[in-house]
Amino acid sequence: MVMPAACADLVAEGAIEASLETSLTPSPVCGAFIPVRLTAVRLADGRMLPLKPAAISRCEMTMAAAAWMSEALAPAVAAAGGELTAIRIADSYNCRPRNRVAGAKMSEHGRGNAVDVGGFELGDGRVWTVAKGGLPMALRASMKDSACTRFATVLGPGSDGYHEDHIHVDLAQRRNDFKLCHWNLDAGSAVASRKDKPAATAPAASTGGGDDEAAEKAGATAAGNAESEPQAQSAPLPPPKGGAATGKPTTGKPATGKGTAKSDAPGADRAAKPGQTKTSPPKNTQTKDSGAKGSQPKQGQAD
Repeated sequence: MVMPAACADLVAEGAIEASLETSLTPSPVCGAFIPVRLTAVRLADGRMLPLKPAAISRCEMTMAAAAWMSEALAPAVAAAGGELTAIRIADSYNCRPRNRVAGAKMSEHGRGNAVDVGGFELGDGRVWTVAKGGLPMALRASMKDSACTRFATVLGPGSDGYHEDHIHVDLAQRRNDFKLCHWNLDAGSAVASRKDKPAATAPAASTGGGDDEAAEKAGATAAGNAESEPQAQSAPLPPPKGGAATGKPTTGKPATGKGTAKSDAPGADRAAKPGQTKTSPPKNTQTKDSGAKGSQPKQGQAD
C-alpha cells in the first residue's frame, strides 16, 4: 500500500507530518480506502503543530483538515489571545454507524471522511475546549465561518445534542453539493480558565451517547430530500448508552425526518386536540444554519 500522491507531496514539502496507517483491518462494511495518519501540520511561523491524538482519514480529508488547521484555526486562536501548541482530536476514522446506532446508515467517520476537534492547548498552559462554551466567542465565530466555507458538514454545540463537546467536520458528498452548517455559537456559558497543562492523553469521549455527525436535527427535511450519499452497509454495533435515536418511534408516535429519529420539536408529535387540525413543522430548505440561539428545529437525522 502506497500513500496517495497528493498527501505524499505534502509530506515531502514538509507541510505535514503523516504516514500510512497500517494497523487497521480492512472492513467490508466501511469500504476500502488508503488511511493516512496525520500527526502534525506546519504553521505559517514554521512550527509543527501536533495533533493529539493523530487524525486518521482518507487523503482528501487529511489535506482539507491540515489546511484548515494551519490556515484558519491557528490564526484564529492567536487572534483570540492564545498561542496554539496542540489541537485535540476527539475522533477521526471509526468504522461505525451514525451515533453508534445498530442498523443506522454509515457514519462519515466510517468512510475516513470526517474529523472532530475537541479543543486547543496553549503555550501558557491554558486549554480551550469546545465543551461548556470553553472557546472564546471570537474564536467560535471564526471557526464556524472557516469550517462552513471549507467542509460539507459542520456540527457543533446546540446542533443536535451529540456535538456539545466537539466540532465535527466532514466532506460528505450530497446531491447539488448540499451543505449542513449547524452550530449555535451561544451554546454553553463557561469561560476558559488558566489551569495546569494536562499530560498528553486522548481527549474525553463525547457525551450524549455518540460522537457523531449523524444526529443533525436542523434542516433535516431539506437534508433528507437533497442528500445523495454513497450507499453502504450498516455497521453491526450495539446502540450507545443514554438512549440515542434508533430510527423507530418509542411511544407509537410518528417519527419525522427521514425515518431515523423521533422529532422533539415543540408540538411536532402531539396528537391534535378535538376540533383542531394537526399540522407538521414547515420544511426547512436552508442549506446553512444561521447559528442563532433556538433557531434549530429538531426534526430528524442526516449526515
